[in-house]
Amino acid sequence: MNKKYGFTLIELLVVIGIIALLASYAIPSYRQYVVESKRAEAHAKLLEVAGLYEKFYANTNTYPTNVTGGGTALTLDNAFLVWNDYQIVQAGNAGGAAWRIQANARGGQAADDAGCASIWVDNLGRRGPNDDCWNN
Repeated sequence: MNKKYGFTLIELLVVIGIIALLASYAIPSYRQYVVESKRAEAHAKLLEVAGLYEKFYANTNTYPTNVTGGGTALTLDNAFLVWNDYQIVQAGNAGGAAWRIQANARGGQAADDAGCASIWVDNLGRRGPNDDCWNN
């Protein structure tokens, strides 16, 4: 008797179906994880710039007028403030008495993270636009 070794077409289709089912669950989860990790990077940069604002205040008794420019502004390099997924800008300044900086999503991150496309922090420690954008 000759035995034939191998897989039948049915067995292969079952395996392909199982792989497709697993991929249909894993890919969206992975994509959401990537979006949230990029947002976490923006959080870290925002808080780093916030620390620089407070350091500037400790030295001059006034907040900087902008994130770039020197003089009464921070002298941060544009390469630090702009990267593939976000750009950090100053969103408000109350005459050197207060500040608000925000990270605006760019490119694919803006499309994938529409609800949190612009996250911000101010001198009072408030964060926005909502807690869901900061708790990931």
